[in-house]
Amino acid sequence: MAMALACALVTSILGCAALPEDAPVMEQLDNETGVTIARLGRPMELYRETFQRNPAGRFAFLAPFETNQMGARELFLWAALPVDIADGTEPDIEVNGKQLALGKPGRQADFAGLRTSPYKIPTPWSAMYYYKVDQALVETLGGATTLSIRVTEQTKDGTTITVFASSVVDSRLEEFAAR
Repeated sequence: MAMALACALVTSILGCAALPEDAPVMEQLDNETGVTIARLGRPMELYRETFQRNPAGRFAFLAPFETNQMGARELFLWAALPVDIADGTEPDIEVNGKQLALGKPGRQADFAGLRTSPYKIPTPWSAMYYYKVDQALVETLGGATTLSIRVTEQTKDGTTITVFASSVVDSRLEEFAAR
């Protein structure tokens, strides 16, 4: 009896422990809004295809997340790009060589009903994009073997096309899509 009680106590304590940030998929409560967020432990890293001296500008980040407000669930795709995006342009995101048909993005977390980004912002100057997506798009991400983001970057010499890419076989995306 005492052993069963001890096991139940240990199980309940461990069950309530927070998942580490490197967990494949995790849930957290946004204390400011009361929204439950399901997300990857850390976003996917995409590497700049052209050399960049500044290490902070070498990576873009991409990840799905889901909000749940009292049973009302919505899926989103988040992107953070460490570049100055040219006015009037938006990123083109491709999965397995096919451009995703994404709607107009939000630029702030409130687009997804949040006060702050569901992911840690990698650099304070990153351009953030929030896209409302559906389960089919999340399943497409789950089967990704390549990811890329193409942006028109504003530089001191004018505009240039910058590509961030990754050849991935990452079970975290598949696990997120299967939830």
